[in-house]
Amino acid sequence: MSKLSCLKVVSIFFCAIGFYLLMNSPALGSDAASEYLREEMYGQMDSESFNIIKQSYIDAYRLAGGIFLSVGSFYAFKFFSKGDL
Repeated sequence: MSKLSCLKVVSIFFCAIGFYLLMNSPALGSDAASEYLREEMYGQMDSESFNIIKQSYIDAYRLAGGIFLSVGSFYAFKFFSKGDL
């Protein structure tokens, strides 16, 4: 397997991870906030603070997904435009 082929696979993998994070950021963020509430706060927190933490986790997953998707897409277009698949 050539170096270019490996880079194509990695760029597609980054695109897939980024797309997954973007599409599932609400569920992932909600799960992370619930885990934080359960582990760190021992199940006690007012709802306003919980919603702020949940939105922060969702935003973090969206940001990570956007970064992965954009970097993966950039390199995928770059490598696939060079010629043979």
